[in-house]
Amino acid sequence: MATTGSNYVTSKQIQTRLKRSAGQLDGVLRMMDDGRPCEDVLVQLSAVKSSIDKAMKLVIARNINDCTDGLAADSERQLEHALDLLLKTK
Repeated sequence: MATTGSNYVTSKQIQTRLKRSAGQLDGVLRMMDDGRPCEDVLVQLSAVKSSIDKAMKLVIARNINDCTDGLAADSERQLEHALDLLLKTK
C-alpha cells in the first residue's frame, strides 16, 4: 500500500467499504425475509462483521497518519509498515 501523505487512507475508501457493508447487511435482511437457513444468515453476518472491522481499521489508520504528519522519513517508513500490518490483520 503506497503512502501519499494524508491520503494514505482516503475518505472515499472508507465510504466505499461502509457502502459495501450496508449492501451486505441489506442482503442479510432479505435472506431473513426469505426464510433462509440460520447457517446461511450467520455466514453473511460474519462477512458484514469482517467488512465493518476493516472499515474501523481504515479509520484508525487514517487518523494515525493524520496525527503524525511531518515525521522523519525513517519514522514514517516504520509507521507505514505498522499501518500495513494493522490493515492486514483480522
